[in-house]
Amino acid sequence: MLKASLDKSYHGKLLLTGEYFVLDGVPALAVPTKLGQRFTTSLTRGMGLFWMAKDLRGKQWFKTSINWDGSLGYNHSPNAFTKRLYEILQAADRLRPGVLQAATSHYAVHSQLEFERLWGLGTSSTLIAFMAQWLGVNPYELLEDTFGGSGYDLACAIADGPIRYIRNGTTPEVTPLDWRPEWLHQTYFVYRNQKQNSREGIRAYRQAEVTSQRREEVAQLTAALTSETPHLRAAQNLLKEHESLVGDTLGLPPVQEELFADFPGQLKSLGAWGGDFMWALSDRPATEVTTYFNERGLRTVIPYEELILQ
Repeated sequence: MLKASLDKSYHGKLLLTGEYFVLDGVPALAVPTKLGQRFTTSLTRGMGLFWMAKDLRGKQWFKTSINWDGSLGYNHSPNAFTKRLYEILQAADRLRPGVLQAATSHYAVHSQLEFERLWGLGTSSTLIAFMAQWLGVNPYELLEDTFGGSGYDLACAIADGPIRYIRNGTTPEVTPLDWRPEWLHQTYFVYRNQKQNSREGIRAYRQAEVTSQRREEVAQLTAALTSETPHLRAAQNLLKEHESLVGDTLGLPPVQEELFADFPGQLKSLGAWGGDFMWALSDRPATEVTTYFNERGLRTVIPYEELILQ
């Protein structure tokens, strides 16, 4: 019923435009990262599901065993990760009855992260992508019944390059893009050394009064950025306007205005505002950009082409 042997890596993700608005079907530009999470499955002689997860350095950060005993119970007192894993299995079983019993009969799963756990590049989305393939269910339906969200991260998990993503329930519109403007080599991803709860950001967005005009403005910015945008300065202006629209919607100041007013270029928040990565565009040499952020305590500055799958 399940694949006895599966060995596959799923890509991480970054949403470059359309954050929050993507929840309402506004087109967004998303890109898969070269780094992701690899999963391997194998049959075991014992009963139950054994799971071991390792981080970027090969250090175990999670291990559990889930037993099938006729009452869908655990064989020990579960922690939060075990509970979440079991909830995903239960959700999959509702979509395809019988897979919970099959998965917890005699399987072992090992996962290996290829990026830092705190980076927010898709630990959960790569997990859902794997579980959906392994258990044979629709990944977007599984997401809807577990973590929730727009689903763009699931699309990135199996994408080969940039995509245009439009949410449409459990059947999103995913369009591969041949998007490689020359100015991308003058852009960088900067980790802010803090994790932001995306659910809190979504809650703030849902409480805001978002007009159809505002959604259309964000959609037009994505369209402009993914069309013929040959110059870095034009891209900077588009992203500055995007920051202004999102900031005005959430009632929050853009990150550049609040913390990096003297940055020689344009910054754009990615993901939930206030955490994870920023996208930095600048015509200054890479060493100058890196030094700027290093001097402010931000040590992770990654050139676009080193992180993003093209």
